[in-house]
Amino acid sequence: MTLQPSTTIQPALFPAEDPMITVNGTRDCVQCTRATVLLDREHVPYEYIDLAREENQPKLAALRAAGFQQMPVIETPTERFSGFDPDRIKKAAVEVRQSLASPTPDLDSPSLAAR
Repeated sequence: MTLQPSTTIQPALFPAEDPMITVNGTRDCVQCTRATVLLDREHVPYEYIDLAREENQPKLAALRAAGFQQMPVIETPTERFSGFDPDRIKKAAVEVRQSLASPTPDLDSPSLAAR
């Protein structure tokens, strides 16, 4: 008998344009609540998607099709993973804080002008 790992980890589908964390879960999910409480403590922006709502059923179906079977499914700028994993959540929070702190290049700057 082979046991499947309880956590699914995948790279992000697309490079994130904004440094945001998305928590996909349900309101009655204890691990989902723990994840959002931890993100609140880390003081980073995140979006919560309630997968129990009718309008989010396509997202739930897509996550299931991608192999996610446990809540929450947390999407970071660099990866997607399922389950409450405090170390991964804190790592994502650090990435988001660094992204928010780094200055965006000025595309009109002479140093970036086409040569």
